[in-house]
Amino acid sequence: MAATVEAGRRSGALDMKAVSAVLDSAVKAGVSDAVMAQMVSMAAGAFPVNAPQVASAAVRSYGTKVTEANVRNIVSAAVSVQPKPYASVSPICAAVTRALGHSPVAMTVPSIAVEVAAKTPDNPLQGLTTQTHGLIVNPGEDASADALVMPGGIPVGGTPTSPAPVSNPSGN
Repeated sequence: MAATVEAGRRSGALDMKAVSAVLDSAVKAGVSDAVMAQMVSMAAGAFPVNAPQVASAAVRSYGTKVTEANVRNIVSAAVSVQPKPYASVSPICAAVTRALGHSPVAMTVPSIAVEVAAKTPDNPLQGLTTQTHGLIVNPGEDASADALVMPGGIPVGGTPTSPAPVSNPSGN
């Protein structure tokens, strides 16, 4: 399957309809997560503008049997080949969420997005994304719950042991 995707990409004969068909066939054939990730990354790399559609097609290929691990694998693979990985996380995850509909797995996409974004090489918050406790983060602290923080050490979101900062309706 991966060879088919690569050959189609190189020849220019691969379009989104063909990508969806290849991904559907791969899932029906029972390919491993590693092979699926390779296929998604090749297709998303071949069509960087269509990476969200590639990711959603891959998720739809699994049908009702899609798992959180499948989604994490697909999102990571699609993001990893983008020219600006950090910026691509949001549109890819939005497309995947729409593809999942009201599935219970759809509720895990926001946490997958945070996890994938934190690992991107162009993450603007690199070095400022961890905290152990409290509202202030000291440089070099290890993460207890992978809480994202803004520069200056103010958490974004919060955890059960470290609530998010209170803000007024205008966001201050």
